[in-house]
Amino acid sequence: MRKLNLVLCYGLTLLLFGCASTETAELASTDDLDAAVAEVAGLLTAADIDQAELLSYEEYIKGSEYLGKAQRGLAGNYQSDYILENAAKGKTQFQAALENSRERTPNAIRILEARKSALNAGLKNSAELEEALADVDEDLRDETDDFARPLEPAEFSEFQRKYFSLEVKAVQFRELDAVNLAIDKAASQGAKKLAPKALRTAMLDASEAENLIAQSPRDPGIYQVILDLAIESSVFLTDVMDVILDAPGTPEDIASKIVVQNRELEALSKNVGSLEQNLKTTQSTLMETEGTLKQQNQELESARSNLQETESALLLQNQELEKTSTQVRFQRAMDQAVKEFPDDEASVYQQGSKLIFRLKKINFASGSATIPAASKPMLSKVNDIIRFVGAELVAVEGHTDSVGAAELNKDLSTKRAISVANYLSALGGGYKIGYIGYGESRPIASNETKEGRAINRRVDLVVTAKK
Repeated sequence: MRKLNLVLCYGLTLLLFGCASTETAELASTDDLDAAVAEVAGLLTAADIDQAELLSYEEYIKGSEYLGKAQRGLAGNYQSDYILENAAKGKTQFQAALENSRERTPNAIRILEARKSALNAGLKNSAELEEALADVDEDLRDETDDFARPLEPAEFSEFQRKYFSLEVKAVQFRELDAVNLAIDKAASQGAKKLAPKALRTAMLDASEAENLIAQSPRDPGIYQVILDLAIESSVFLTDVMDVILDAPGTPEDIASKIVVQNRELEALSKNVGSLEQNLKTTQSTLMETEGTLKQQNQELESARSNLQETESALLLQNQELEKTSTQVRFQRAMDQAVKEFPDDEASVYQQGSKLIFRLKKINFASGSATIPAASKPMLSKVNDIIRFVGAELVAVEGHTDSVGAAELNKDLSTKRAISVANYLSALGGGYKIGYIGYGESRPIASNETKEGRAINRRVDLVVTAKK
């Protein structure tokens, strides 16, 4: 209702004082449209840091609207006058928002800390939580008459509770979104009928993790063990469903055994080197110690028996591995990528012993590290190709163009790399994942042109295959 009143008052003001004008801020550059828009985008970042969205809502919203028009105009090659006019109006509003925020912060300093904790937990990664935040913010502005007075203790306690509740939900969303997506996907594929045990286990683990996060959202040490278990359960559910869907009619218990056996086979492969070394040590000991020959021979026979069992299991795997090589797998992955992705969406190429996935079209919102829903299917397809390659390690590298401050660009690229790394990890590709943000430091095209900057705004996945 308060927002509606603001709109009505604003419209009435325009009608009554149509001839009045507000001095518009001057842009640092009117010759370079990209620089002009980037200047205003920098003010938006500063306003976000000062939480102007809460402290000076009307100016913040207007500034965002003007900036959006300028950005769309820049992308659509509109007339320069249109772009500069909206950029200048946006700068005016953001400057007013920053000034209001500085004036109003003393009356809101403690509650701002509670709100910032919710934001730092990744609240704006969820549209639903972002909407809930807006409702609490509006109530707080109403209660304090736009921070004309500080909160009373009882009021502070109530709003602190509301922001903490949002922080809890934000952490739950951040940590369990991929798990819940995996469970929902399995359910949509018929897991309730095809794999009810695995589905129930994943749902119970996810619920327990959600409860522990609610108890201590700021202490991963409290919930990390059950969170890891929930992730593992969701991955196991996905693997079981993959087996069942690949071979319709397979009972859940058989599919579960296949998944367990596949994992045991991988573990056996890793232990082969250790077993071989143990065998050599045993043989050396037998040669040096005649007095204990019988006992050592028994241990040797036992080790040989274990080794033969391991070699029998490995033989089947090696026969499959011998059919292809890293180069062949890379080539097939590149061929598959050409079929799956348009050139302007993603590309794959080999660089030495690495396979590079260049993601050109994740389309992060300006200043955001939230993966758009439209880009998640692409990441899922990329994950499928990486799994086919047999990756051991995937390094997620975030890059930006040179627009804005270098430190902010590096921080933003790191957050985006983390978002992609977390999403791939939740998909359960079976490989290790690292991340790093390079900001604007590694351009692959000139930052002097819009096309070059678009190329530089990218996420690269550097894949190291298992040997």
